[in-house]
Amino acid sequence: MLTAPTDIKQVNLQSNKAVQPGVDGVKRLTAKDPFVQIEITTKCNFECFYCAGRHMKQENMPWGRFEQILGKLGESPLTVSLQGEGEPTAHPQFWAMIDRLITLGHRPYIITNASLIDAHQAALKFQSIGVSLDTLDEAEAHRIGRYKLHNVLRRLKALVEVMGAARVIVHTVAYGQDIKPVSAFVRSLGAKHLIQPIQAKPDYAKHYDQGSPVIFWHHKRRCRYLEFPLMRYFAVDGREAPCCYIKDMSVFDTAQRLKAELADGKVPSACVGCREIATPRMKTSSVRS
Repeated sequence: MLTAPTDIKQVNLQSNKAVQPGVDGVKRLTAKDPFVQIEITTKCNFECFYCAGRHMKQENMPWGRFEQILGKLGESPLTVSLQGEGEPTAHPQFWAMIDRLITLGHRPYIITNASLIDAHQAALKFQSIGVSLDTLDEAEAHRIGRYKLHNVLRRLKALVEVMGAARVIVHTVAYGQDIKPVSAFVRSLGAKHLIQPIQAKPDYAKHYDQGSPVIFWHHKRRCRYLEFPLMRYFAVDGREAPCCYIKDMSVFDTAQRLKAELADGKVPSACVGCREIATPRMKTSSVRS
């Protein structure tokens, strides 16, 4: 799953002034407002080797469950990202879900692979949008499961042209490839570029052909996602978690249990290897599919 740091500035469509972001680079309305993320699908038209979603049950969130989750959010306007281990725009009710968020006063957000997105629709619905792009090499893109790169680049350029570069954020997962061409391309567009390391948490890394890039972990006893209400993450089955990094929900109970175990000096099974609490000693070579 792609995520972004909290130091991004975004553009407010009404005022055209920079506003302060929250988790994943999206504006938080107040210090008390958590970033809400809803995994509306685990289905995807790509097969990125580092994506845990390719090994999950492939399903779309039904509308009734989506409405139940919205009912838990309260009446205050929030930033809500329809994002998880699938391509959100592949959900057959994606645009209806976006419209529902807007009707309720929420600000929608996504990170998309851009293979299906309509730039003009996006410009009308989103204050800003995230696009994932790992390489400009067509053969390399296909090798890692990111298909029809020419189509993605065409749609990304259309988003920049229609929405403006300041409203587009390009996200890249660093898995050992040459990042420089992607960075130069994003600069030429005038968009923001966020690079994150490949996820080394075991419930992701177990799917990599070469296994985990980590030799061992050093864990600390506190997690900011448990100390503060930074996020409310809803998986495709409707279960709620305090962050988006727990991919094996069978080992998750409650946020309170996670916090208590950490305070006790224990590392919860759901949290082993999470970069929010763990410092890894990495193998010398990067992970590739």
